[in-house]
Amino acid sequence: MLDHILGKPSANVRRVQALGTALVTLLVTRRKRAPWGLGWLERRSSMWKTLLGWWTLLYLLRHMDDVLGLHAPEPLREYYSRSFYRATWVFTALDAGFWTAMSVRPKWLRDTLSLVFSAYYLVCTNRAVEKVRKVRALVTIEHLRVSWNKGVENPVLRFVRKLHQPQLGIVRNVMLGESESTERARCVVMFDGSEEEFRACRMVVLDVPGGGFVSMAPESHTEYLAAWAQRTKAIVVSVDYAKAPEYPFPYAIDQCFAVYRELELTNGQCIGLEGTERVRFVLAGDSAGGNIAAGVQFRILESEGLRGPAGIVFVYGCFNVDVRAWMTRNETRVLLGTEARDHLHHASPLAVAKPTRHAGSLDARVRVVSGDQPSAYVPLTMTSSFTYFNDQVLTPEMMRAMVIMYVGPNARPDFRTDYYLSPVVAPDHLLARFPPTYFLCGEKDPMVDDTVLFASRIRNAKQPNKDAANDSNAQADVSGRSDRYCAYRGSALYRRRHSQPRVRNSSSKRFYIGSTDVSEDEDRASNVPRALRMTQFGEPQPQNSDAVIKVKLVAGMSHGFLQMYSLLPEARKVAAMCGEWLDELLHDAHSISPYSRCASEVRIPPSSDKLAINVMDRYGVEIVSAANMVRRRGHGLADPLS
Repeated sequence: MLDHILGKPSANVRRVQALGTALVTLLVTRRKRAPWGLGWLERRSSMWKTLLGWWTLLYLLRHMDDVLGLHAPEPLREYYSRSFYRATWVFTALDAGFWTAMSVRPKWLRDTLSLVFSAYYLVCTNRAVEKVRKVRALVTIEHLRVSWNKGVENPVLRFVRKLHQPQLGIVRNVMLGESESTERARCVVMFDGSEEEFRACRMVVLDVPGGGFVSMAPESHTEYLAAWAQRTKAIVVSVDYAKAPEYPFPYAIDQCFAVYRELELTNGQCIGLEGTERVRFVLAGDSAGGNIAAGVQFRILESEGLRGPAGIVFVYGCFNVDVRAWMTRNETRVLLGTEARDHLHHASPLAVAKPTRHAGSLDARVRVVSGDQPSAYVPLTMTSSFTYFNDQVLTPEMMRAMVIMYVGPNARPDFRTDYYLSPVVAPDHLLARFPPTYFLCGEKDPMVDDTVLFASRIRNAKQPNKDAANDSNAQADVSGRSDRYCAYRGSALYRRRHSQPRVRNSSSKRFYIGSTDVSEDEDRASNVPRALRMTQFGEPQPQNSDAVIKVKLVAGMSHGFLQMYSLLPEARKVAAMCGEWLDELLHDAHSISPYSRCASEVRIPPSSDKLAINVMDRYGVEIVSAANMVRRRGHGLADPLS
């Protein structure tokens, strides 16, 4: 338990915990009188010493591998930040507790026992992890809904969440979006202001909340949605769309599109707005909601005479429902920006920590490399969904279950062409018409590849002929063939795979990843180490606003961090950052200054070992650069927009 409180799994901490427990037991049993609370046992016999000694012996036996230094490797040690690890500890205990009590009736007793069992699992963390692992292996729709709706349905958790939720002037329900194929959807309307200000407001954020396509109404997202409404002074409309498996694909997309169409065609009058000035809309979606929001954007582009949104914000979106282990060659090439995801740099090919490259690594064991290796080397690469298969929030089993329930009884779709299911495979002529699009995801998210690849596809669709010469030069640079491993270690191929991050060409400065978006004054404050400052390319040039693509990867985070608003301090900072993004899009104020720092624009000395230095943006959110990503992820994720 102590290592969870400290935020890092550690065999040394568990060893100290076990030995400390044994020492305390020894000191207590040496007393002539029983400790407080055990006097009733002493009056009958000295049984309390026997019970306490027996319990301590069992405890030591359970931790004997830690005491003797024979413990197994810690797969999660370099996985998360300390704060996110603590949050997953609490959420794992809550899931285990609520799943244990989910069959209890009546409801008041179930709510009480859920918290009692959760408290037990907070202390007995290994039992909680084992309980959650077994349930997720054969997860059902009831398990998912109990887990993800607990913050709304349990009165105690609902009260705790309300303490951290910004208070708004207007929160109401409206029914919107009736069409021939769908029913009207309940929408939660939020606004920070008076009724008069509400009617005069000309900015609307249409949010599609996530929940694995099967769960979570807008009430499960109220903390950060209220923060967005407070930050932007805009109206936030969150859609409670129909969930699978009762309403399978594409019902949710049709329903959310009908809501957007009614809002647009009535110019907001359907929710009580007044005036003739055009309302400006921005789409937002997280997790499965990001998938549905992308589908809504496709429907808008394929509709005639319907004005599209001013921008889109995707938060850890699911853009590829084809849950598979290996990336295609083209997908791997996109991620080759600075260094490949080389699984051979570890003793275990499944490791996710920073690469060791010592004598025990698989790379060091290779003696022969095939002489017929292609000139443009593309390594075998796992997708992020399987790279992070040990994730404590989203597992491959859960993703497969959600996709099966979402697709439902419909004919088997073709994941390679159906862009309403997998937006990442959408045709270029649609992606080229996307408005300014902002992406946010966790560094350790199993869906981080979805974010990076989809952002790259939109960017390439908007600049189809970009860097053709650079691509050919890059392929020539990795051309090196060797029949013997010693020659391979000195080849251009090896240098390409292990090179330091490159500085991006200034011609592509409109597209960037990991930007901290700092102002000139903040840059002068020198809060970021000099080694991580961007090389300046001069004054910003006029640009097409539709071409703006922003991507931020939050360090040490996995999926669903906005749902941890009450527990995770970084979640509040990220919510504030998203609020400012929405404000930029609503006011058409997005711009990229030469002082923005990003992954591919930082210069790091080749001899520098300080790649773990945090790069903080102005919101206090730690952003992962491509250099840090390569080191921290091990078989790293490079900048596809460089």
